[in-house]
Amino acid sequence: MIEKEQIEKLKNALEERKKFLESEIKRLSSVPDFGDDIDSGEEADESAGFGNQLALAQTFKEEVADIETAFNKIDRGKYGICEICKNEISFSLLETDPSSKMCRECKLNLIKE
Repeated sequence: MIEKEQIEKLKNALEERKKFLESEIKRLSSVPDFGDDIDSGEEADESAGFGNQLALAQTFKEEVADIETAFNKIDRGKYGICEICKNEISFSLLETDPSSKMCRECKLNLIKE
């Protein structure tokens, strides 16, 4: 069973990651000034770059949602329980990925499929 002080450590890591992600989402979602360039090739490159930024921002938004789910589980006393097999997720895995929804074995099984 994960100790209370371990959960606090993981909660702090989740909070720090969430702050970072939210600042990155804000930065990446800012529409750049494409200027008045007539060069369609340069404009296409800028548009593609902005599309990549938005895709990365979306990935970060999904990670924030996973962090919110982890906070909700902490509040309900369900944190660190695998959503697939219902076994405990190891502290070492949670240190690496505090918002993990699955234990190591279930992650490996998912990869194999």
